[in-house]
Amino acid sequence: MKKILSITLLLLAFVSYFRTEAVDRKSIIDSLTTVDPEIRKYFPRWRICETDLQLQIYQAFRLSGYDANLLSKSDIEILAAPRINQDYPYDILLVTCGKASMNSVDINKFLGPKLIRILVGEWSFVQNYTNDVIKRDYCYQEIPPEIPVTETQAATIVSYLYPTNVDHAFTLSLFDQALKIGETGFWLKNMIGSDDIGYPFWSAGESKVVLKRPLYVNYDPSTSKGIPYLIDAYLGGGYRITGGIDNKGTILNWVSSRVLNQGPGGKLVAGLDFYMPFYPLIGVHINTEIVLREIQDEIIKPGDYGFTPLRDDVLWEGEERGRLDGIVPLLRSTGQATIFYNWWIDRNKPNPEHYMRFDVGISYSEVKEVGLYNDKYLTPFGLTGLNLYKPNEFGDWIFLKAEYRSQSTWPFGLSMQYSNQILLSKVYIPLFGNWFYLEGKYATPLRGLRPYETKNFFMISPVLRLTI
Repeated sequence: MKKILSITLLLLAFVSYFRTEAVDRKSIIDSLTTVDPEIRKYFPRWRICETDLQLQIYQAFRLSGYDANLLSKSDIEILAAPRINQDYPYDILLVTCGKASMNSVDINKFLGPKLIRILVGEWSFVQNYTNDVIKRDYCYQEIPPEIPVTETQAATIVSYLYPTNVDHAFTLSLFDQALKIGETGFWLKNMIGSDDIGYPFWSAGESKVVLKRPLYVNYDPSTSKGIPYLIDAYLGGGYRITGGIDNKGTILNWVSSRVLNQGPGGKLVAGLDFYMPFYPLIGVHINTEIVLREIQDEIIKPGDYGFTPLRDDVLWEGEERGRLDGIVPLLRSTGQATIFYNWWIDRNKPNPEHYMRFDVGISYSEVKEVGLYNDKYLTPFGLTGLNLYKPNEFGDWIFLKAEYRSQSTWPFGLSMQYSNQILLSKVYIPLFGNWFYLEGKYATPLRGLRPYETKNFFMISPVLRLTI
């Protein structure tokens, strides 16, 4: 009795082992011969509309044991993979009939080699061409493959061109040049123009070098990923540029020339971004640019300053000093104080793709006119009728800005700003991958045009963005 029991248990174990092995082998074969539905759309596919072939494939499904309720003679699709050998262009991976699909193992077993060769175009269906011509001569409809998506660039950061979620970053364009210095959070930037008051690129006649330094870490777990610091301080200086006065014959001759200048002596540039500790998505931005000295009698290099023609209301009382040649507008002190709000539209996602920022506040700017005489001297003395342009209307004080950024597989951004009664719009789009972009800026005054302003200033620049 014990022997019979032992033999019975041994047989059960033996059968169980081979059944498990068979199940495991079946699952392995299925995993190797089944195509992920999400991947199908990236492979060559076509629908069969040839009645005879539809019937043959339908019967093959029926004879191989598929549920007839799932099958459809008029809805048959072929999924294939291109071969390296172009003489035999395709390997069939999957045949779908209605809601049922046959993998490559069953295809070879139930469809047969002749039908397979006809489907891929190796053999003729209508026998009207020679065997050395490979094509599908039956009725079919191509299903265009989709372009595979690239890796998403979404991240919870305030600025895409100046990311805080990497150790090192480098951005280079005609508008800005910036370097993130390791894990310190320090940024060194050189910015051409004064975008905050509506004068981009060389239309302002100045550039600024600024060092941004974080001062206080954000410990709020819900916002620290996008806003790593609650306080960022800016300190630097402004300097005069000479480009853009006469750009005829240059590579940028399509960009409007300028008349506005920064005066001798330079500027002190300082600023602060303060995020509210109780709600870091809201903050205050303060920026000041203060001239380091007032204009006196200055000796300049001829051609280094833009100027406007003489006006009838400007009188020169220093004729003994020489010939008055024109009026030079000089950009003096400027500043902004705004309240801003950062909004990630899909904030609950690990890496939200849509970001917006809104700024509301006040803006201030000064432009002072001085005289140019003997082609190499600047002076504010001995002239009457010169203007000092500064805010004197309600609209001159208003600062409004809205920015939107889509940071998915195709990152782009745009913004609209109203400051100094000038509308400034910006946009950037990717050209190659996530490292080479095109950025454009357009500015136009919404009030009467001042003598030193351009009605339409437009400029585009390539942008190189590298991160580590």
